[in-house]
Parts: sequence; structure tokens; C-alpha cells
Amino acid sequence: MLYYEFKAQIARGEIAPLYRIDGEDKYWAELAYKDLLALSSELDTEVLRDDQGVDDAVFGVQNFPMMAERKLVVIRDRKLKDADVKILEEYLRSPSPTGVILIYNCEGKVRGERAFTFDAVSEGELVPYVVRLAVEMGGEITDSAARKLVSYTEMNMTRVKNELLKMIALGKITDDLVAAYVEPSYSYRVFDFTDAIARGSYIGAYEVLSSLARNPAEYSPFFTKLTDYIRLMLHTKLAKNVPDAMLAGALGVSPYPLQKAKRAAANYTPRQLLAILMKMYALEQDFKSGNIGVENAMDLAIAEAIEARKK
Repeated sequence: MLYYEFKAQIARGEIAPLYRIDGEDKYWAELAYKDLLALSSELDTEVLRDDQGVDDAVFGVQNFPMMAERKLVVIRDRKLKDADVKILEEYLRSPSPTGVILIYNCEGKVRGERAFTFDAVSEGELVPYVVRLAVEMGGEITDSAARKLVSYTEMNMTRVKNELLKMIALGKITDDLVAAYVEPSYSYRVFDFTDAIARGSYIGAYEVLSSLARNPAEYSPFFTKLTDYIRLMLHTKLAKNVPDAMLAGALGVSPYPLQKAKRAAANYTPRQLLAILMKMYALEQDFKSGNIGVENAMDLAIAEAIEARKK
């Protein structure tokens, strides 16, 4: 995992004079940002104001630190102009031995910077991190429970931490504990539902629907979400040679649901998925116009999807 690599460099004392931290996954980017802030003291840390130029950062970082080993100057949330890049590249020819400049969430690259771009991690990378995080928080979680927690929360690390805090006091965190205390995200229930259908499991599909029965008002938005997800499955099938990151960006989704959709779509041909999608559109129109109830529409959708898989 990129964050481990970043932490290892810091631990070894391999500190660069200029860092660039960015990426789509703000959780990891923020962690790295805070780790770099910890290299200095509050008194020796300066965050550039919007009205300050990059030359102020170069001037500030060359001041000797008063309370820490390093002076840290942060440039964040701006677009670096060509002139800004030139100033920073000139500084890197002879950087201060006690200074660090941090460029955070900025457009523009500087030759000689040490860059860490934190994009979405995989489920396989995240599970061992959650296991380690639970230990650091004074608890313990099994690998399978960590995987369930990651899936239930759609890899949202802010929610993962909050759920860990809630469960640690209850003892060792197991699959059963996660199932009892963590509410699956709405999207997770769609993933679970389509996975069951893709396996041809009526029982698995109706177990998901039974969770909706506690609040019938959830049927309609669930149906709409399900239709969107089947459309995503079709896109992954038609664009099977397009890299996940590129396809996710084009479709405006995160890599996690895209990967789940791709696995579920493996059980169908593009023609089958298109037929299911068209049926979903028709069923959605029927229940929204009052021709059938949404529960009946769900029953028909399950039958259609499982039967299509068998053809």
C-alpha cells in the first residue's frame, strides 16, 4: 500500500525538501498530510494564505526552526502557475537542510518533488490495514470481520473508524458482531442482492429483500439503485478492455462498485444484461404508474435475472 511506503520513508528519516500530496482518496491523503505536519511544531509550521505567493513559502522555509528540527511551509488548494513552478524548482537546486515544503491538493507539478498520489486502494489492501488499525485502537478484529466491515461501509475509512470505536468496547470483533452492529450501506445491499442473483440464489436475494421489509418505503429507491447497478454491469461488460480507473472516471463512479459490478457481470452475456436492463426499465415504469406494486416488481425482477442467467 502506498501509505505504508510513505510512512516507511518518514520512519527511516528519508525526508524530502519538497512533497506533493494529492489523490482521489482524501482519507489517505489527509493521513499523509498530518504525518508531515508532525515533522514540525505548530510554531514552526506555516500555511500559506491565499493572498501569499509561492516566493513567501521559499522565504519562510529558509528560516531556522525555533522549536523543532524542521521548518514546514504548506501550499494547499491552489493551481500552481508556471512562475510558481519555476520558483520552486530554483529553490530545489539548493534547498534548506532544515526545511520542508508541502504542496497539498494543488494542480501543477514541480521537477524534483517527491510525489504521493493517493487513489482508491483495493479491498485486499484495506483489510490488513483495518486489522492493524483495530489493534492500534486497543481492540482486535478477525480478518473475515474486517472484510465484512470494509464491504458494509463501501471502504469508507471514516465510517470504518467510527464503527471500530463503537465495537471495540464489546470485545473481539467477529463477523457476527459486525452483522449485529453495523448497518450495511444502501449500495452494499444492492451488491449483495445482485451477487445472489448472479449465483442463481433465490434465497440469498430474498434475504436482502427481507431487510427492506422492515421499511417498505425503501423498496422504490432500492429498485432504482438496482437498475443503475445493472446498467453499470452492462457497461463493464461492453468496456471489458478499458482499465478500471479510466472506466470509473468516465462513468462517474468509484472503483469499488465498478469492481463488484464486473464480477457480477461475469455470469451474463452483454445481450442478457441488456434484456434484464430493459425489463427493469419496464417494471420501474409499471410500479411508478401504479400498474403493479413495487414488491411484485421486485419479485419479477429476481425471476427475470435468475432465469436469464440460466439461458
